[in-house]
Amino acid sequence: MLQYFEVTKKSPWFPQVKALYESAFPENERIPIKQLLDNKIKREFWAFFDKEESENAAVPRFCGFSNSISHGDITNIVYFAVEPELRSRGYGSQILQAIREKHPNSRIIVDIEVEEDSKDAEELERRNRRRDFYLRNGFGSSPVDYVWQGEHYRLLTAGGTVTEKEFRDFWKEILKNVPGAKYP
Repeated sequence: MLQYFEVTKKSPWFPQVKALYESAFPENERIPIKQLLDNKIKREFWAFFDKEESENAAVPRFCGFSNSISHGDITNIVYFAVEPELRSRGYGSQILQAIREKHPNSRIIVDIEVEEDSKDAEELERRNRRRDFYLRNGFGSSPVDYVWQGEHYRLLTAGGTVTEKEFRDFWKEILKNVPGAKYP
């Protein structure tokens, strides 16, 4: 069973979260990590640990992180990553389950890069694996596509569908007090 704790700049695990964030997401898909910690937008920023997997029983092993935003009955998982050496071992599914348990009455949305826009076979394979992971974990396809920071995304949802209007209204509300912020 995973444990999770809030990520702050002062968290002892902040360097691990930052390193994973920077290695797991291409530069054009990241925002400055300080914005993930900023209180202007109420985010849930969690680091996940596995005490069972640890080499030192006193120090649980860092497995990954999630960064999500909730408003009304929608929770958008904005960033989510598992340590590379721990992938395909069930940690991602456990993290998604923790988020769903925290938000039992929410429609959970994630965005994935559109497969058709892959530049090569390797990228297409990564995108297909990511899509298949979410589908195995109870997410379904959605008619909502959008472009953000030069990348084309498609929404996947769990717990109910989200319309394009609901998605855009969600981001308008979230970013209404953030000067210069661009929403999808």
